[in-house]
Parts: sequence; structure tokens; C-alpha cells
Amino acid sequence: MQDPIFLQVKALISTYIDVAQDELDMSADLDLVYDMDSTEMTEFAKEVERKFGIPASKSERGSWESGQAIYEFIRAKKVESCV
Repeated sequence: MQDPIFLQVKALISTYIDVAQDELDMSADLDLVYDMDSTEMTEFAKEVERKFGIPASKSERGSWESGQAIYEFIRAKKVESCV
């Protein structure tokens, strides 16, 4: 079984970029493969904050090159908030 947070992030990205979840490559570059530019990433960050309660600064979003990177960011923030 996969991490529920991973599945939620994948579902959120899939919905946002309008790609079926089973076709979404979480390791793919979101800009190069899915044409998700910086403006869209800013809007997506608002979705992340709404869904997970985790704000992301512009500098933090700079590392969001893939769905996997976004998942790792959210997972790390969730762990931080539990400590």
C-alpha cells in the first residue's frame, strides 16, 4: 500500500493538470512534461495550502520540479508539524 499522502498529492496534481492518475508520472518534470509554468505552480501551491494546511513560499516552490518533490515537501512539513 502506498502512503496516503502520496496518493492525495497524486490525485491533486492529476486533477489540477487534467491528466488521469494512472497516466501521471510523479517523477516527471512538471514544466517540461506537463507544461506547468511558474504561474500555475503558484496557483497550485494555493491548492496545496487549502488541502494540506501547508503554505509554501516562492523559494520552497522552486524545488517543486516533480510530483515526487511536492510529495516529499508536504511529507516533510507534516512530520515537522508533529514534532
